[in-house]
Amino acid sequence: MNGCRSDTIVQAWDLGVGETAVLSYALTRPDFVAVIADTAGRRCARSLNITVIGTLGLIVLAKWRGLIGRIMPGIEALPNAGLWLSDTLIEQLKQQEGE
Repeated sequence: MNGCRSDTIVQAWDLGVGETAVLSYALTRPDFVAVIADTAGRRCARSLNITVIGTLGLIVLAKWRGLIGRIMPGIEALPNAGLWLSDTLIEQLKQQEGE
């Protein structure tokens, strides 16, 4: 798929500039994993069969790879950056990661 066509497909979703750029790029590279936190962007990616990982997934992956020791410091910093997280989701992740 060429760049113009992938841009047009993703632009139809009326996402932000960043999400549009990342998803347009990912459409042309099937082995690419897009980092998308935005709900609408994740829906778009799903509909286009683009593999995505979100902010929380990156934090967990960093722990699994030994780059960080715990997930909670990163998760606790997210609301200050404007990302809302449900208490239920936070508790599930804490349990999953043994924190």
